[in-house]
Order: sequence, then C-alpha cells, then structure tokens
Amino acid sequence: MNSLADIVREKDRLGSPLIAVVTGSGRIVKASVLAGADLIIALNAGLYRNMGFGSLAAFMPYGNANQQTEELLRNHIIAHSGSTPVIAGVYAFDTDIPLRRRLERMRKLGVEGITNWPAIGFIDGHFRDHLEAEGIGIAAEADMLKLAKAMGFTTFGFALTSEDACTFSESGSDALILNVGLTFEIEDTIEKKNQLQLSITKAKEMLAAVEKSGRQPLCLLYGGSVTKPEDFDEFIRQVPLHGYAGGSVFERFPVIETIKSRVRNFKNIPFPHGGANPLPKFGNLIGSSPRMKNLYELINKVAPYDVNVCIDGESGTGKELVATQIHLLSPRRNHPFITVNCGAIPDTLVESEFFGYEKGAFTGAIHRRLGKFELANKGTLFLDEIADLSPHAQAALLRVIQQGEIVTLGGQKPLQVDVRILCASNQNLEKLVREGKFRVDLYYRLSTVILTIPPLRDRSGDIPLLVASMLSKLSLKFNKPLTGITPDFMQRLQQHHWTGNVRELEQVITRHALIEDNPVLEGRFFYPDAGDSPSAGGSETYRRAQKALAEAGGNKTNAARLLGISRKTLYLWLRQKPLKKND
Repeated sequence: MNSLADIVREKDRLGSPLIAVVTGSGRIVKASVLAGADLIIALNAGLYRNMGFGSLAAFMPYGNANQQTEELLRNHIIAHSGSTPVIAGVYAFDTDIPLRRRLERMRKLGVEGITNWPAIGFIDGHFRDHLEAEGIGIAAEADMLKLAKAMGFTTFGFALTSEDACTFSESGSDALILNVGLTFEIEDTIEKKNQLQLSITKAKEMLAAVEKSGRQPLCLLYGGSVTKPEDFDEFIRQVPLHGYAGGSVFERFPVIETIKSRVRNFKNIPFPHGGANPLPKFGNLIGSSPRMKNLYELINKVAPYDVNVCIDGESGTGKELVATQIHLLSPRRNHPFITVNCGAIPDTLVESEFFGYEKGAFTGAIHRRLGKFELANKGTLFLDEIADLSPHAQAALLRVIQQGEIVTLGGQKPLQVDVRILCASNQNLEKLVREGKFRVDLYYRLSTVILTIPPLRDRSGDIPLLVASMLSKLSLKFNKPLTGITPDFMQRLQQHHWTGNVRELEQVITRHALIEDNPVLEGRFFYPDAGDSPSAGGSETYRRAQKALAEAGGNKTNAARLLGISRKTLYLWLRQKPLKKND
C-alpha cells in the first residue's frame, strides 16, 4: 500500500476512483479494508453515528471533539486499518492542549492525514458571524492545516462552500473534501435525479473556485444525494473528481458482507478519467450506426446554441439521454439540469410544481418551496412526456416562456428566470396540433429544432454494443461474471421488432443475467417477434431490406451498412418475403 503522500502525489494516474470510508467502529474499518477502501477517515461524528445520532447536530464540537477522535482512533480504527492510510479530523480550537501537541499525539497513533473537523462551515447566520469576529473561523482552520502540513502530515481541507474550497486550496492543502450537502436517500426517482443535478452543480462551482487558486489539489466528493454506486457513476461522468468519501453510505449497513459489496461496487465503477472507453459512445448514448452518428452530429450542432429543442422518439429510445447530452455540451453545463415528468403533474398542482410557493400560501405550506423553473434558473429544464400536459398547464408554460418570469403561489413580485427548455414526447406533436390537442403557439415555441431518435429495430447493428454495455453494468450490479452472449442469442435479438426499444432490450438481458448461471448468456427463453410476419401478408423488414439493396446498387454489404445491421441479419430480413394473397 502506498503512503498517503504517494497517493495524493499520483492523483492524476489513478486507474479507479479513490474510496474513503468515514467510520465510527472497528468492524466497519475491517470490512472496508477487506473490500479495498483506499483511505479511512476518523471523525468524532462517527462516534455519534455509531450510537444512532447521525444528524447535523452530530457535526458540532460537543465536549472535546479532538479527544473523542483520539479515543476513536486508539480504541477502534488503528487496530483494524492495517496499511490503509488513516486521516483524522482535528478541531482547530482545542481548549485542552496546544494544537502542536495534539497533532504529535495523532502522529504517534499512526495518523498520516489531517482534516479540519468538526468544520466551522456547518455553522451559519449571526452565530457564525460572531465566531468569525472572534477568530474562530475558516482562516483559523486553514492555519491549523498549515501547521499540520509543516509537521509532515498530508492535509485535507473539508469545504462546504466555494469560498472555503478556494481558501483551503490557496493556503496549500494537499487535498480537498468537497461537501455538497447532507447525505440522505430519496425514494422519488425524478426528485432524486434533480437533487443529484443540484449537487453536481455545486461541485462544479466549488471546483471552478479551486481552479482560480492556481492549484490542483486532489478532490474527493462528500455528502449530497449520492447514496449508491450509480449516483457516483453519474457524478464523475460530469465532474472531474478523484474519488468519494462517505460515512453513513457505508456504515448504515451493519453486516460485513453488505459493506464489502457496497465498497467494491464503488471501486469497480468504470473510471472516465483513467483511459478511453472501448465502446463507441456519445455521452451515455451508445451506437455507431449511420442514423445514430447522424443524431450525434445534430446534437453537436444544436447544443451550443440557446434554442429550445424537441426530442421525438418512441418510448425507451433514450430521449432523456439525448437531453442530458445536449445540456452537457451547452454553455449551461455548469448549471442545473432539472427534469419534470409532465404526465405525473395533476392539473391542480401545475403552478405549484412549475413556479413553487411561498410559506403560508395555502394550508400545509409550512416553508417556501422552489418550483422547477426556479431550480433550473441559468440551466436546462427537461419536460418529459410534454404531450400529456393539460390545456391549463400548456397555457401556464407558454406564459412563462413568453415573459421569462414567474410568480410563485402566494407571491407578489415577478421573478426573472433564464431557462433553456428541452422537451420530449413519444407522441407526434404535429399530429396533436392538427387535432387541436396541443397549442400551436406553444408547439412553435418549443420546437425550434426537432431531433428524432431512431427506434432500435432501425439500428439493430448497435445491439451488440448495447448488450456489451448492459452486461458490464449487470456484472457489477449482480456481482457475477457476465462476459457475453452466444451468437444464436445475438441473432435472435437482432431479429426482434423491439416495440419497447432499448428499455425492452435491457429488460431481456437483465432477465437472462438473473436466471442463467453461465458467464455467456444463451437466451434460452427468448423468442423474437419480427413485427410484421410473413403469415400476416407482409414484412416491413423485407421491404426495408429491398429498398436498401436498391439504394446500394445490389451490394449487400453496403445495404447492411445503410441499415445499421450485419450481412447475416440482412439475409434473414430478405427471407421474410411477403406472402401473396393467393398463397
């Protein structure tokens, strides 16, 4: 195991994310080390969490926090950490003994790193102002870390704001722990995504402040709505962090095997900064067929310009992935990407959901709530299933687009909002406009550019790439080796009509990954549905194959390339010749 100083020095050569476990018990230390955790962090808050008090109050310096951390190290952590480097939290205002002496005691215990904990950044308001006036603030914490560094420790600045991050970076901290909020789990899928995006935005702001300092410290993520490996995977796709530090995420699970599995899952996330991904990808979109390449080209052209975009495509084709990629390639990428499921908004809650409300606006409004437009200010608002909006909701949406301002429920003063709108629908909006079911003026406001995602049946040549990506994720999720599928299974997948598109393909692969025992899936229970069958009197795939052949001048290789399928699949399509009425 490398020393902590070596790990920080080699931060730009990491092959996988650094995982630091903040723990309050020896059992968790032991399990984390066995699972491959890179760092152990000892904070006095771990003691409170281990006693069942993992709240914001546990982050305050009750009693002598340094003595509590020292006892935690001596009685629980050091005995089980082995060669894994240990970082200790030190409160910068020790009233019992001088800081230098406290740090010397930490060194004798085997501690290699020091961070400022309990962090003064958790305190705000007038109380914080008084503390700062008395010299009990961020500057004093930075001085404590300078002293620790001069004594040979590797220092980690625990930062809760962009200003804190910049201060610790400028003062010479070797690394930063960027806190993006309290750790909490969210059941609602959409709200989870939105909170994750807000955490991502905060992390980007903090990193931007660090860059202004002219230094490049190692940076770990801490807190926020990151509670699962998939959350962190999404995070590091957008934010160039070096790793993750978690406390309750790992310690809330008392069984050692659960802890080992969770840490390994974090360690096994494909690391976007460690080398090129072999799959032909465009963000989280996967595919190399001509139609997908054309879509990628259009996204690249549209993303930099501040225009509204309508994303058209069948259910399961990946409309949200397209919207996310547009946002990440736009000038708004460092601001929130907020999602709204329009089909889930009751007509009576449209204003509340879109515009938010003031405290006391109605019975039960005990605090101010931000609406989706305010949350997305300066960023991007993705309106999924927009065709499901009621006439009332369409009128409210049109009004805010035209005026560029909102009024919260119970509010009086208009609030300016700067939002780029992306929308998606699996229904044909033009058809709905003709039928009078969707406002024509709103349609033209939303559809400056229309991007169409091809259905999976029109790009079956991308199925091997999609399957490879799915198997990689499922292998991680199910903790079992999944190395591929048989040629026969692949052939059947490429014959299928895929009404549910990529989502249906993922369901099929997941089902067989669960029920089959071998690393190479055989798909014994999958029977393709080719859509228009010969017995029905016609075959869409046959007609498409004939058309492609004609365009390719009879060259089957070129025809297959035009369709985004293999030659083998082309031959299968050509055999589905429509039956004549007299047959």
